[in-house]
Amino acid sequence: MSSFYLSFKEMLKDFGVDIKVYPYKSPADKPHYHYVGGIKVPDNDEEVEPELRHEPVLPVSDMTAMMPQILPGGIMQQGDLVWYSTGVYSENTKVEVPSQGGMFRVMPFSNYKDYSDVIIYELKGDDKHSAN
Repeated sequence: MSSFYLSFKEMLKDFGVDIKVYPYKSPADKPHYHYVGGIKVPDNDEEVEPELRHEPVLPVSDMTAMMPQILPGGIMQQGDLVWYSTGVYSENTKVEVPSQGGMFRVMPFSNYKDYSDVIIYELKGDDKHSAN
């Protein structure tokens, strides 16, 4: 059996838009306090430094939805956008997509890294952050 590898890097650059990715850091991985002058001070919820990327982000349709919910009378799509990336991120990573008007969170994703350089993420609108 011959092995194969599908490279998407050039295509992702050609069809990409500028986005900012804020990798998710689990609360269990963060300290909940720090010391200032020997005094224990609770941490504020610090914002993660964004990664700037240029990758395709497309609206989802019923035909392209990765994880649709099947309901009586039809299908309901779970995500709002599909993001094609070479980066590896976890669920709940925030993605700012100015061309689509706001902030989104990574939901389920499909990792094809075994035989490609692409991961396909499903993004859902994040109502906790304004689009401005």
